[in-house]
Parts: sequence; C-alpha cells; structure tokens
Amino acid sequence: MFEIILIAILSYLLGSIPFSYLVAKSYGKNLYEIGSKNIGAANVYRATGKVEALLMAVAGDVGKGAFSIFLAQRFGLQYNPILVQAVAAFFVVLGHNWPLYLNFKGGRGLASLAGVIVALNWTLIFWVLLTIGFFIFLTELITQKKIKLQGKGKEKLKSLFSIFISQVAGRMIGIGAAVILVLVLYPIIFQIVFPAVILSAIKHVKRTKTFLEGKRV
Repeated sequence: MFEIILIAILSYLLGSIPFSYLVAKSYGKNLYEIGSKNIGAANVYRATGKVEALLMAVAGDVGKGAFSIFLAQRFGLQYNPILVQAVAAFFVVLGHNWPLYLNFKGGRGLASLAGVIVALNWTLIFWVLLTIGFFIFLTELITQKKIKLQGKGKEKLKSLFSIFISQVAGRMIGIGAAVILVLVLYPIIFQIVFPAVILSAIKHVKRTKTFLEGKRV
C-alpha cells in the first residue's frame, strides 16, 4: 500500500511540472495571456509560432505521462497491476490539469494521457490519433463545407494543425470514439486509462461550451 501511495504522489508531482508553460516562458510568452489561455502544447504553438517550441512542449508533457507508467511498472506491479498503473495515469493527468506549481491552473491532460498510452502500448497511439483526426476533419467538412489548405507545404501543415487544435467538437467526438475503440480492442488498457480520461473530459467541458458559442480560440 505504501508503494501505491508513493506512486500516486510522485505521479502527481511529475504531472504538475508545467513543461508547456516553461517552454513558452523561455520564449518570453505567458500562456495565461495568449490564445486559449490554456497551459498546453497547442497553445505554445499559438504563442510562439515555433515548431521547435511545440515539439519541446509535447515531448515534456507526453514524457511525464509515459514516465509515470514506468514508475508504476518498476515499483508497484507486485500489487494489482491494473490498479497501480491506473493510479499512476490518474495522478499524472491530475497534476497536469491542476498543477501544484501553478496554483492548480493547468492544461487539459491530453498530451500526458497520450504519454500514458504510449507507455502501455505505443502502437495504440497511432490508432487513437487516427480516430480523433478522422472525426476532426469529418466535423470540419460538415460544419464548414470545405477544408481550405492554401499555400505551400509549410502553410498547408499549419492549416492542418490549426484545424486539429481549433475543431473542438470534432476532437471531443473523436476522443469518445477512440475510448470506445480502446474498450473493444484493449479492455485492460481501457481500465487503466479511463479514470484519467474522465479528468481530461472535465477540463474540456468549458472549452467545448466556448466552441459551441462560436469562439474558435
């Protein structure tokens, strides 16, 4: 029991490390004042316009999710393996969403949740991202009639990324579909990640409401 409590504490403290905030800060940007005002990797790109900044933020936020599972697997599997890893996943996302170091004002947990999935089954993340991406662009087609990708290769990539981070309704539908996919194909992984998914969903409620009101920030 002591090991499980220790894993919970370490995972929370690890999740609380605000990599995206720190990366943006190194570029002289305050994420609380820019774009969606979210302390997440997507807003780092909005704030800096730098691909390298986005990659550093993603690496940090994904990495802490993966490392929490590593800790659970290294020190806690003599207990119920599903429970121990679920505790690690839950608390690392809890830390990301409500970080101790930023007065509990954090992100929405998707990158850290992705890190958890990578650590559990790295091939699964491709199916999850493909599912979410499909529903994002399907929703964009339905609501906008046409996806416009103008300019050269770099500009087109920026347009694709803009759609991915701004199409909140499609993202939420895609996440729901991805959860069902994991439940059907990987029921054990579903048991591990589902409590953490709930935490991420809670943080998306306000963002989804804002989107439905017509504010695509």
